[in-house]
Amino acid sequence: MSMSMEEFRNLLDAWGTDAGRWPSDRRNDALALLASSEEARLLLADEAAFDQLLAGMPEAAPSAALTRNILAIPRTARHERKAGGWRFGFLPALPRFAGLAAAALLGFYVGTTSLFQPARSMAADSETVNISDYVFGDSIDTGPGDGEAEQ
Repeated sequence: MSMSMEEFRNLLDAWGTDAGRWPSDRRNDALALLASSEEARLLLADEAAFDQLLAGMPEAAPSAALTRNILAIPRTARHERKAGGWRFGFLPALPRFAGLAAAALLGFYVGTTSLFQPARSMAADSETVNISDYVFGDSIDTGPGDGEAEQ
């Protein structure tokens, strides 16, 4: 399997320029590309120069003030939580409460109005009422044997 320049570039980005660090299943393909491609050799040289530049950089240590501020974050957050109490603690759940309240009000409205009440003739003709009559009107599955005469 041959390696493309894009794959070689990704290999260098992930594993660096040291061929000993490259995955063994990709190493032979990468070395074959280096042997046959001037572009690959130039890319390897550029990446090696960049690696040397990074290796020469001094290690940046955080300042004492930065360390102190980072370590103070848990104490500050805990203190603010205690001081604020539940004043704004319910806000993330507010949309859920609003949806629940809207559903409850809609249910109350439908239950107390005659919006879905059956027609008088349907309730007077039988003891039980088919719930599909509320939604679809008269039952559509009536036929011979259901109380209606066949035409």
